[in-house]
Formats: sequence, C-alpha cells, structure tokens
Amino acid sequence: MRKFASVSVGVGVFMIVAAILVRFYAYPTLATVPATYDGTTELESSGAQIFNSDPNVLKTETWDLDISAFTIADSGAKEPDGVATWVSSTTVKRSDGSVFQQTRERAPFDAVSGAGVTCDACGSWEEVAEGERVDVTRRGQVFKFPFATEKRDYDVWDGTVGAATKATFEGEETVQGLTVYKFVQRIEPQVVETREVPGKVFGASEPSVDAEMWYGMTRTFFIEPQTGSPVDRVEERVQELRYDGVSVPAFTGTVQYTDAQVDKSVKDTKSNASLLGGMRVAFPLLLLLLGAAFVAGGLFLSRKSHRPLRADANDKPLVGAGH
Repeated sequence: MRKFASVSVGVGVFMIVAAILVRFYAYPTLATVPATYDGTTELESSGAQIFNSDPNVLKTETWDLDISAFTIADSGAKEPDGVATWVSSTTVKRSDGSVFQQTRERAPFDAVSGAGVTCDACGSWEEVAEGERVDVTRRGQVFKFPFATEKRDYDVWDGTVGAATKATFEGEETVQGLTVYKFVQRIEPQVVETREVPGKVFGASEPSVDAEMWYGMTRTFFIEPQTGSPVDRVEERVQELRYDGVSVPAFTGTVQYTDAQVDKSVKDTKSNASLLGGMRVAFPLLLLLLGAAFVAGGLFLSRKSHRPLRADANDKPLVGAGH
C-alpha cells in the first residue's frame, strides 16, 4: 500500500507540474504568429462604382471586382523578439481581368496582440505608386486581432485615413458552426486628400481643378476569439471625388470575402482554435484536478498504511505475564 501511495503522489505532482507548463509555457509558445506565414485572401465586390482615370474615359463605371490580397512574413526582417513583419500585396481586378488598383505595404506588429508597433529596424511603409514608398507608423490591430480576443472594443488601423479607429464589439455570432466575435468599425465620411482632376469630370470649364477625396467606411469583422483570426470581413465603402457641389464616385461598393474564402478560413481556424482553447483553459484545468486527486489519494493511502492496529478489548493473552 505504501508503494501505491508513493506512485499516486508522484503521478499527481507530475500532472500538476504539467498543467503549469502547458498553461504558462506551451500555450504562450503556440499563441504567437508563426515566423513563416504566407497566405492569400480572396474578396469580391458586385456592382462597385469605380472611376476610370483613362484620359479617354474619365468617368465612373460599374464593375464586378475580384480582389486578391497576398501576405507573407518577411523572414529577413531585423525585428526584435515578439515582433512579426508582414508584406502584403493587394490587386483589384475588373471582371474582364483588367487591373483597377494595386497596393503594397510592409507592417511590423506585435506577434501576440496583433497591434502595430514602432520598429525602425523592421521598415514600415506603404507603396502609393510603383516604386514610390511612404514610411508609415501603424497603431491598433493591423492584420489580425489578439490571441484570446476579448469581448471589448479595439482600435483597428485604416490605411486610407492613416489612423487607428475604434471597432466596437457587437456580440457573438456563428459562422458555419464556428463561434466568432463581431466587431464593427465605423469611419464617418471625411476628406483624406486633395487631387488635381480634369475640370470636365465635374462639368467645369477649367482645364484642371483641385478636388477633395472623401472617404467613409463601415467595416465588419468576424473574429475567431482563440486565434484572433478573421473568418469573414465585410466593407461598405464610399470613396468619391467632390468639387463645387458635384460628387463623382471613385470607389464605392461592398467588398467582402468570397464564399470559398469563408469556407477556407473556417476550416483552417477550427483546429487551431480547439487546440489553443484547450491549452489555455481545459487541458491545464483537467491536469490540475487529476493531479490534485492523485496527490490526495496518495496521501490518504500513506496515512492509512502508517495507522497502528487497534487491539480488541475482549482479547486476552494466552499466557499470563506472571507464569
């Protein structure tokens, strides 16, 4: 019995130590952005209004758009520990295959929280034209939300306004059986830049005019909370040129993940979410409870094995002490 008691206590202590290691070592190791990430996100927009800047056209047209965003981790970046640097290239194509817009950006961010960081050695920029880059310091969530996303508001970076604005937590929803948190980022229409535009675009007689570019956005994120990964995103955007009371749509419409992209995002996220969720709470708690039970059982057996035998009061010696 003493042997069983010792084994039970040993197993229990091992489980308690394992619970601590799983929660405070294994989980933090896994709950971080991988150094070798690469992925493509496919989006679409039906009936978008976009401005054709071809000098022979110079008018707004209506197109279905295919949008592809390729993102890759820059393994050669000289970032400090805990910082990831991703490079993203986004191409917007009309349904006939012609390119409407292309952008590139490079952004360092915290590998756990997903928030933008200041990192001079990493290089943080956006490419406003081919070969023409502008340094950018980003704040708020950049590519993703934090691991173990909470039910609260977060600031999310918007490259068009060049600032992080609030994304409000609006409850839980289910996407293909996966529980997600819904966040909505609302950016009120505002002037983001001034452009020189041919006057005839607005019916003006001047050869060129300085037009204001107005931009407004309602962006809805559906985030899997354990990983902080978006499984869907819907953007209702209004971007238009304004001059002398005349508004001309530049890029107005609803942009969202394709159905195939939602399917892929849910499939890729489910297994990771289950593993991270288990390692954060369920696995350590189970190991802790089992460990405590084994230790308690071992101590009970040990105490029982050391308890002295009690003599029966009716028992009499076979031989008297005096004989």
